[in-house]
Amino acid sequence: MPERLRALLSADFWRSHLREVCYGGLGLLLFLLFLAANFPYGEALASLLAPLNLSLTYTDHRTRLPIGAELDGVRLTSTLAPGAPPLLDGANVTLAPTLGSLLLVRPGVHLKAELYGGFLSLVLYRIGDGIGVAIDATGLDLSRYRKLLQMGVNLRGFLSGTADASLPGIDPTRGDGRIHLAVSHCSVRVMRGLPTLQLGNLDGAAHLDHGLLTVDDLRGTGGDLEVSATGTVRLAPDLQDSQVNLRVNLVPTAQGRRRLGPMLELLPHPPGAQPYLIRGRLAAPAIS
Repeated sequence: MPERLRALLSADFWRSHLREVCYGGLGLLLFLLFLAANFPYGEALASLLAPLNLSLTYTDHRTRLPIGAELDGVRLTSTLAPGAPPLLDGANVTLAPTLGSLLLVRPGVHLKAELYGGFLSLVLYRIGDGIGVAIDATGLDLSRYRKLLQMGVNLRGFLSGTADASLPGIDPTRGDGRIHLAVSHCSVRVMRGLPTLQLGNLDGAAHLDHGLLTVDDLRGTGGDLEVSATGTVRLAPDLQDSQVNLRVNLVPTAQGRRRLGPMLELLPHPPGAQPYLIRGRLAAPAIS
């Protein structure tokens, strides 16, 4: 090791230059605070969402000390479906820059929001020409998502889960990642006039490989049916056009047989050991 470098790393050097080191550290801290206070949060978030075919607008912006900002009246819509209900409408969102965005001047934001009665933490950052995404959600009330109601699906339950994904900018549906989701107190009614199906608690894990979502394991307990499922979903830019290929096992519980007796007879075959095959377009699959 050269003598000069050895001297710089010695305890005597740091003791004799303590004041200069403190001034330098304070200067760096003030620089980071200044950079964070003037960071273009809304613009950075909008640019990160654009490759995902999402458009972001908001009504007000204010600085949040010590680092970050708050956006009021956030509205998030899909550019692929201009007439569809917004994914977010009137939400208040807290933003902070990621470390890479401060030190490397690379767009990256950490978003926190109260959403559908629960909480969402979302990190977005650049990876080459694509986007990296990390999601942590707790207690999202699915009944508040209006697009499902417009599709005629009355889905209830509280969603929690995590996801990490890398999404290419050319086609975000060709991304890679891993997902774990859990839905408590889940129920669904797919058509008016039919009884509500109690699914209880669902827990599932899946991975995404170049746009092919593979359901590794999905299980449901505590409802009308004991559910297990595996299979794949080939994602499309419009989620309704995604192609599904799933094997689903349904075993009625005693409660389910009492509540759903006539409805079970409408299935393609009696529920039991033989799985149901669900194939075709996600919005209108064929079941056999």
